[in-house]
Amino acid sequence: MPLTIFLKTCCSGSCTGIFFVDSTPIRVCQNKRNKANKVFRDTTEVGKSTMGWFFGFKLHLVINDRGEIIHFLISQGI
Repeated sequence: MPLTIFLKTCCSGSCTGIFFVDSTPIRVCQNKRNKANKVFRDTTEVGKSTMGWFFGFKLHLVINDRGEIIHFLISQGI
């Protein structure tokens, strides 16, 4: 949580008019072990990316043409 607040307040880039949007999975554990996971049992779900199924979160990024982070979001693996 503190890292999220720091990134939202201090490390946002400037709007240049050209933006790139992408998302990447943040895997919590292997798919065959997701039923035994006790830490993130209530906060994450099974999701699908271009590389297949995963159990974890998704990181969505919006960056400008200079590579500066404009906005980010961490969501459930849906």
